[in-house]
Amino acid sequence: MNKKYLAIAALLCLVLCLGICVSASDVHAQGKGIASKSGTELGTKEFDKDKLPGKLEISLGVGSIFVMIAVVKYL
Repeated sequence: MNKKYLAIAALLCLVLCLGICVSASDVHAQGKGIASKSGTELGTKEFDKDKLPGKLEISLGVGSIFVMIAVVKYL
């Protein structure tokens, strides 16, 4: 029974991959460089203070790591 489900899953993956390959079109890069376009500028090494995360966002990110470890350990 498991081999039957495994074969069906593999066939489904193959069909989906073939469908994506057939429907994808060719993409060609433009001759111009991205930075040479008007209206764009290269990035700087300075950080924008308004876009940096605050203490709440940083603590939520660190806390989520501990929650993930607890869920995986006690699952």
